[in-house]
Amino acid sequence: MATPEDGLRASEKVRLSIIKAFRSEKITASYLAKKLKQELNAKETKVFLGKESEEVIYSKGLVAWDVRQKARIDAHKLMGHYPAEKHEVTGKEGRDLFGDFAERLTAAFERGKIGTGAKED
Repeated sequence: MATPEDGLRASEKVRLSIIKAFRSEKITASYLAKKLKQELNAKETKVFLGKESEEVIYSKGLVAWDVRQKARIDAHKLMGHYPAEKHEVTGKEGRDLFGDFAERLTAAFERGKIGTGAKED
């Protein structure tokens, strides 16, 4: 039977293999920080063409808000500013781990059978 320590060892092994792969491709924390900074300052060039001719009459560098927004979210996640993502836990064969326990507990509480010593039906 697997223990919590087995799970920790397995996750650490995966984490170390990812770090090794990043290092082999020269992807460091500094490199990622520089790329993030570029994305946080991203711009895109908008080109405006003439109506009758396809001639460029004006082009301008504008803020790439979508790129900046995604980069900002990534930065917050990396810094731990968001709560942990929800992970679903299920019982054997995909069944709900607690079944209808919450509903039964709520019903028993509402009937006054919790803490009174009365036996649940």
